[in-house]
Amino acid sequence: MATDPYLHLVEIFSKFDTADKYEPFQVINTSYKSFNQGRSHINVDILIPRAILSQQELSKCAVMIRIHGGFLVTGSSRYPVWFANWTLDYAISTGAIIVAPDYRLLPEVSGKDILKDMDDFWHWIHSPKFAATIKDAGYGHIVPDLDKLIVVGESAGGYLAIQLALSYPSEIRAVIAAYPVLDLKSKFYTEAYPKTILGVPNMPNEIIEEHIAAMRTAPLPTVATAADPPDRLKLAFSIFQNGRLLEFLGSEDYLFPMKRVENLAAAGGLKLPPTFIFHGKQDSAVQFEGSQRFFDLVREKAPDAIVKLHGLDADHGFDFATTLETDWLKDGLEIITGAWLGSTTVD
Repeated sequence: MATDPYLHLVEIFSKFDTADKYEPFQVINTSYKSFNQGRSHINVDILIPRAILSQQELSKCAVMIRIHGGFLVTGSSRYPVWFANWTLDYAISTGAIIVAPDYRLLPEVSGKDILKDMDDFWHWIHSPKFAATIKDAGYGHIVPDLDKLIVVGESAGGYLAIQLALSYPSEIRAVIAAYPVLDLKSKFYTEAYPKTILGVPNMPNEIIEEHIAAMRTAPLPTVATAADPPDRLKLAFSIFQNGRLLEFLGSEDYLFPMKRVENLAAAGGLKLPPTFIFHGKQDSAVQFEGSQRFFDLVREKAPDAIVKLHGLDADHGFDFATTLETDWLKDGLEIITGAWLGSTTVD
C-alpha cells in the first residue's frame, strides 16, 4: 500500500533529532506586543549562548534577528525542525544573541498586519524593554549591541527579513535570506495548477474554505501567532498550491519586495545592507527564479549594493544539516561577518 505523501513528509519531520538543539543557549521567552485590548500577546524568544553567560563579566553582544518561515501560515520562533543548525552555530561562534519573534499568521490576518507586527517588533528591540528583559532574567552583564545587528530569515521569514532590510537599511549591518519568498506576483503564487511541494501533491481548496468557515463561526475572533507543523501545514500547502496567497496577503505595493525596490529606486532612496541569498534551484515550495529576479533587479537599480546569490541543486529547506564549514556557506558568511562585526573570520 502506497504511503500518503503528506503523512510521509510529516514522518520525516518527526525523525529529525532536535532534542538538544537549544541546550547551548539560555532561552528567555517574553512578548513584544499585545492586541485584543491586551488579552493576546505575540511571543519572542531571546537565545543567549551559555558560553557568554559563563564568563560572568560585562559582555556587549552582537544581535541576530532570526525570523521563522512557514508560508506565512504556519511555523513558530522555535520550531526546531525549521531552525537551521548553522544559524545556532553562527551565533555561538560570533558570541551573538539570537532574537526570534513570532508574528500573526495568514489567513486570520493580512500581510499588512504581519508587516505591522514586524515593525512593532523592530521598535521593541530598539526600546529599553529589550535590554531590560535580559537584565530582569538575571543577566545584567549581557548588553545587546544594536549597532551590530544582522537579520536572518528562511522562506517566508526571508521575505520578512528583506522587508525589514528595505525599511531600515542603515540600521541593519547585514542580511541572510534562505530561499526567500520574493516575487509574490509570479504565477506560482497567483495561479492554481499542479504544484507538488516537498513531494506532496495539491491539497484541495476545501481545506481553505473549511478553515475560513470555522473562523467566521467562532464566538471570538481567531488569531494564530504560532503553530508547530503539522499544525496548519495542510492549510499552508493549499493556499500556495491553489494560487490564493495574494487573496489573503493583500495587494498594496509595500507588500511586494520587487515593487518596493522599483519604487525606492525611482524615488532615489533605494538602499540595501550587504545581503546573502541562497536558494535551491529545484525548490518546490518557493521558486528559485524569484530570488534570481530579485537579485537581478537590485543589481540593476543599485549597482553598488553588496548582494550575493548562491543557487545550488537542492529542494526547499536543504540547509538544515549544513555546517559553518560547508564551502558555499563559508564563502557567503565571509562577506556577511565582515559587514556585521567588522571582521572576516568566524571563530
